[in-house]
Amino acid sequence: MQLHIENISHFSKNMSNPILLLLLASQVLTGENFSKWKSNMNILLINESYHFVLKEDCPPVPPANASRTVSQAYNNWIVANNKARCYLSPAMNEVLRAKHEAFETAKEIMESLQQMFGRPFEQARYEAVKAVMNCKMKNGSSVREHVLKMINHFNDADINGANIDEKTQVGMILETLSPAFLQFRTNYVMNHRAYNMTKLLNELQSYESLIDDNNGKANVAEANVAVGKASSSKNKKKKNLEKFKGKKKIQKKNWKGAEPKPKGKCFHCNVDGHWKRNCKKYLDELKQKKKQDAGVVQGS
Repeated sequence: MQLHIENISHFSKNMSNPILLLLLASQVLTGENFSKWKSNMNILLINESYHFVLKEDCPPVPPANASRTVSQAYNNWIVANNKARCYLSPAMNEVLRAKHEAFETAKEIMESLQQMFGRPFEQARYEAVKAVMNCKMKNGSSVREHVLKMINHFNDADINGANIDEKTQVGMILETLSPAFLQFRTNYVMNHRAYNMTKLLNELQSYESLIDDNNGKANVAEANVAVGKASSSKNKKKKNLEKFKGKKKIQKKNWKGAEPKPKGKCFHCNVDGHWKRNCKKYLDELKQKKKQDAGVVQGS
């Protein structure tokens, strides 16, 4: 349903951004579309610097002797409230517009609509997060359209109190891509990429172009790059580990086979350079003594 331009002609000339006029006219409140309509109205009022009237009550009417500052604050609120009412009213269908004509403040209008069409806060947040989790890209569809759709879901989730940081949003988008982008996701993870939303969209569109130009072979090339880097890194670690183990083994072997160099004099022959257990004179005497002992045994 489109909004008739004549319904907003009385204030469109004063709007600072004509594009926002199209935003206002693009979606008329019927009830079922309240969440999206409220989001559009918030964008519009924030841009026009009138959004504060939805949160602040009207200040007291200043007395005749009030200071200029107090009088100006009151006048600014009145002007902003009237402008906000003019933006909200034409953006509703005729039944809702007639129902809310008697409301004096934009805040009262929005609170009334919230009571009529607004879902409980927890339920709205659950539905917004569910939409994010269930959004999957189909094979052959545009990656740009998919990412923009996901961004829209993230905005709805944020409006309803589900704060998802940009890094998490990027990760969630990667998980919802079609199988054609499997190697893009693998390369992103294995090479520890860190994209913001704009960078991610640009890279995905470039990758999509490569797929189109090579009849689906771009993902294979990307896979070779990713796997090659991972394989090279893995082989390098393996070689370093084997080298370390080899050195350790050699050191252990050398340690076992080496005999400490004797120090001091032999206790038997009093000569430097060897110990008693290695002394030739001592060993010869032991050998001779054994022979003599053996002869005595045989003679007896």
